[in-house]
Amino acid sequence: MVVIDASLAVKVVVEEEYTVETRARFRSWQIAGLPLVAPDFMASEFATALRKKIAEGILTNEGAKLLLTGLYRSGIDFLPSRPLHNRAIDLTVELNQRLAYDSHYLALAESLDCEFWIADQPFYRAARNSYPRVRWIGNY
Repeated sequence: MVVIDASLAVKVVVEEEYTVETRARFRSWQIAGLPLVAPDFMASEFATALRKKIAEGILTNEGAKLLLTGLYRSGIDFLPSRPLHNRAIDLTVELNQRLAYDSHYLALAESLDCEFWIADQPFYRAARNSYPRVRWIGNY
């Protein structure tokens, strides 16, 4: 099982830095039969990232909606975030983060005892020494 964040999912469908590496990593997980999981709010983060791509002229509104529909068909298992909130707050404070989103993914990975893959390098840098299950796609 592997926890993935929204920034990584976006790189699968939109050409960005590390898109090639992300797609290769996803293929390797598929070949290995590893289930992909994320907190249930990940789709909202994904939609927000797509909205930014619309504003940048990279995607159309219709294209973004198709990609969002594809996210639900991707096989990612969206797990309840409610049990993660308290641990995410602790992690957010410990790692001196402004927002708690990424800490929820890490809390989920802890609860499942699996790796958490992320495209957010600042969060990775903050977490990597204390939480070795955090992986940054730039190191793949």
